[in-house]
Amino acid sequence: MNYKILILSNKDNEEFIEDFYIAESFRKDGNKVSILWVDYDEHLDEQFDIVIRRNTWVDDVSKTAYLKIYNSKLIDRLKKKKIKTVNLIGLDGKGKGYLCQLYQRGEKVIPTTNNIQEAKSFKNISEYILKDINSFGSGIGQKVVKKEDLEKEFKKDYLIQPKIDFQSEVQCYFVANRLMYVFEYIPSKYPNYPKPRLISLTKSQEAIAYHFANLSNLKVGFQRIDFLKLHDESFLLLEIEDNSPHMNLEKLDYELRNQVLNSYKENIYQFLEKVK
Repeated sequence: MNYKILILSNKDNEEFIEDFYIAESFRKDGNKVSILWVDYDEHLDEQFDIVIRRNTWVDDVSKTAYLKIYNSKLIDRLKKKKIKTVNLIGLDGKGKGYLCQLYQRGEKVIPTTNNIQEAKSFKNISEYILKDINSFGSGIGQKVVKKEDLEKEFKKDYLIQPKIDFQSEVQCYFVANRLMYVFEYIPSKYPNYPKPRLISLTKSQEAIAYHFANLSNLKVGFQRIDFLKLHDESFLLLEIEDNSPHMNLEKLDYELRNQVLNSYKENIYQFLEKVK
């Protein structure tokens, strides 16, 4: 059976090539695929069997407020309709507050709070990282502040994390809750964006990756679980990207990319065939 598929993406974004690969792969199976941004005409909703959120991030940070407005309208609208959606909200799409909750539960996550007094109780910390709680997964806009400047720089919509020493950033890429590949950025992805390298995980590292993938409870679509790898090789969760994660498909070789795309499409087709 062929489907009418809407992929939400931003063609002006430099990472759009990834969503082009996804769209072309669906088209090769005989599906009709449209690519629109989150501000598309709502009268088009009923024309599609499924709406898949991909990389809708703005190409210019100044447009972030515009994105948030139309993103909120889109979510409210589609939640009321019977159209199937993928990666529309997720855990991450509700904001980064879940990191505070995970930390309070004792999970292996970077210490995270939105309370200044709790942040001051973190031991052996001289600097903090402040992040917008509604940052859509982007490192853009985060700031590093000295301990003595924390109260002056903190705002109510910020998360506070200690600036910690680490080896690298590790990103684990899943189709639903199945691990497909892992990239490592040395020393980290943001702000310098070094070229990542494919790596294999140890059994304990893989167990942690699966733990958080299952914790997000995502059954359909892509998700990316990001960690900081400490000097003892252990992982601390950086974030769970289950809303519209960039999957770095353009950095995979042809064979692995096709394997990932085929697993992704199979996951989507199973979801489409499932009766609500």
